[in-house]
Amino acid sequence: MSEKKQFSIISGAEPFRLKAKGPKVLLIHGFTATPTEVRPIGDYLHKKKCDIYSILIPGHGTTPEDLQTKKVADWQNSITEIFAENNGFDFVIGFSMGALLAAQAAIDFENQLKGLVLISTFLKIKPKILSRVAFLFPVMKYLKPYFSKSDETAQFFKDNNLISYLKYPMSAVHEIVKLSKYTQRKVLSKIMVPTLIIQGEKDDRVDSEGYKILQKLIPAEDKELVLLPDSQHIVSVGPDKELLFKSIHQFIKKRK
Repeated sequence: MSEKKQFSIISGAEPFRLKAKGPKVLLIHGFTATPTEVRPIGDYLHKKKCDIYSILIPGHGTTPEDLQTKKVADWQNSITEIFAENNGFDFVIGFSMGALLAAQAAIDFENQLKGLVLISTFLKIKPKILSRVAFLFPVMKYLKPYFSKSDETAQFFKDNNLISYLKYPMSAVHEIVKLSKYTQRKVLSKIMVPTLIIQGEKDDRVDSEGYKILQKLIPAEDKELVLLPDSQHIVSVGPDKELLFKSIHQFIKKRK
């Protein structure tokens, strides 16, 4: 039997820990990305005395080939494991795909969490045509296993010190679409913990009106919405980042 291939983590893509004596906060990054995407949020909250943990989701921060082999269960299990390893958290903050995983954590660990923050939640892909052909992804992964991101996107990552893959593994794209559908069908309607929903109004990766689905499906009585008027998908480095940081901090401060 052949040994499972080991992949090395890209320098700078490692999970990070910023110790403090305040509320314990878990940060979960998005699809094909790394903790660099949520680091600005972590740095800001750490200055406000939050105890920050981040996770590197399986298949990320190594190679697209690694991500191509991962399933939804691998990602979900990694969240369960980090909760167990760190004796739980007070708040969980998820970005894009990370928001889907954070939503699951909000029902799995409802008794210990004081709040949930969902940012740029991956509900519907942009452009809409991709959502309509999602059923073809299992076939496309054989015809064209990877789709490259644009040169403009690559430059954006470089300019903002973001470590992310420059191509989408289609098998993993199929998995995240399954995760999104499952979350909308089975998870959101069970979230009872205080929830902060944040969405950039100029999102270029997911439907910018996806927050309406979250508002409709999440039954939590304590629910807030913050719209970032000039932000695209990666709001942590966008023009409204100060509003983003302050909104999250205020949400935590009121519920710690």
